[in-house]
Amino acid sequence: MPSSPVRRTLLSVLALSAVLAPVSLAQRTQQVNGDRKTQIAPTLSKAGGPSDNTTFSQDSRVVRLIAFDSAAGNLVGGDSNSKRDVFVLTRGSRGGDLSGTLVRASVTGRNGAQANGNSSKPSLDGDQKRKPHCVAFQSTATNLDRGDRSSDSDIYLRDLNRKRTTLVSAGHRNATNGVIDGECEFVTYEASGSVFVRDLEGEKTTRIARGKNPDQQTNGKGVAYERGGQIYQQSFQKLFNKGNPTVKRTARELLVSAGSSGRGNGTSADPAADDNGYYVAFESTATNLCKNLCQGISEDENGAVSDVYRRTISSKAPTKDRMQMVSYSWGVSNDFPEGVKVQGNGPSNNPAITGAGENVAFDSEATNLRQSPAIKNIDPNGSVRDIYYWNFPRARKFGNVSRESRPGKALEAGGFFNGASTNPSSSNRANYIAFTSAQSGLSGEANGESIEDVFIRFLGGGPEDTDPE
Repeated sequence: MPSSPVRRTLLSVLALSAVLAPVSLAQRTQQVNGDRKTQIAPTLSKAGGPSDNTTFSQDSRVVRLIAFDSAAGNLVGGDSNSKRDVFVLTRGSRGGDLSGTLVRASVTGRNGAQANGNSSKPSLDGDQKRKPHCVAFQSTATNLDRGDRSSDSDIYLRDLNRKRTTLVSAGHRNATNGVIDGECEFVTYEASGSVFVRDLEGEKTTRIARGKNPDQQTNGKGVAYERGGQIYQQSFQKLFNKGNPTVKRTARELLVSAGSSGRGNGTSADPAADDNGYYVAFESTATNLCKNLCQGISEDENGAVSDVYRRTISSKAPTKDRMQMVSYSWGVSNDFPEGVKVQGNGPSNNPAITGAGENVAFDSEATNLRQSPAIKNIDPNGSVRDIYYWNFPRARKFGNVSRESRPGKALEAGGFFNGASTNPSSSNRANYIAFTSAQSGLSGEANGESIEDVFIRFLGGGPEDTDPE
């Protein structure tokens, strides 16, 4: 990913998704009429409720699908359940184009009856070879599958092609944080203090490890998770034994949150796995993870304040480092090749890693992170939480951080959001970054700061990849 993207455009998905008149109930879709060049669109309708948890299909730069959850009842026709629902946007084919078709995914089979409980935290499939068509999500609904009649949280899978919704977490209570792989073959989730993987084709569920908050690799061969304030990774694979396919652990559990002197001396959380099991990003209050390991910094200068890290966990990774601090910027530009090296002076959290592991988005209250010394007005909104993007091309061997929660203006112009921005996500190749914000009055937002919206920033950076078959 180039360090200076060709084009950056910021659009509000939810404002765009409500622009047209409602369609018929039978159709159950609504056309999204967004213009990717629009920065402020005062004529857009208001989303009637808060939205969050944006995710992208992992089909390289194509990014055919975008999913999020929302309590708004005016995004598609016939939404009258007064519940939080999961929505999927099938977007246009051009880079940065958010026009397309919006559907509600947290519904029953072909008839599309509404869920009678709240649904959230979608996860989309897709990879470089396959078009995405599956979305996993969690829900307290009791009418999405005949196998579930309890109001605790369960994991479901919606096949968008077949228009079929199935229960994934059968036999487990309070299942949450479902993540699907790129082939729509495995879903990992947590329940009762353990991490499970569901083989969708073989219809078998396997306990992988003790832990919570799992994130699965796109290739479906490993999962990262939390346990006891540390981050771990466990590889697994589906093995065929005399016609009896079984998911098995293929290596010993790896402690990810460890530096040169051993495990981190603080609390680590929120793991984010890449495509192939090369890298895991996470947040931590530990102060000993960079010692003699991280590029540019060895001693943690902000103490027990949460920082974001990237750990290399495989010898096959393109970089031969072990640990990097993500919430640390070299501030390099052509005019300032030495840069301004600085660690974030506020807590940084919620990492989202790209498929190749070279880029990480995160949110932070830091006020001193910048991608170039030419930026004098570093953080105009002060300690209001912002979204940052860490770019670590393997050829450069150090990371640069830019602030992305801003209107479509050059960073030097000092554009900023007036509300906190959190919970970022990244497309597989980092050509899109999404986040949730209470920002009001810019980039198509029209429902006020009391309702959080989902925003998408298009970073450009090259032509679209070939569409998967």
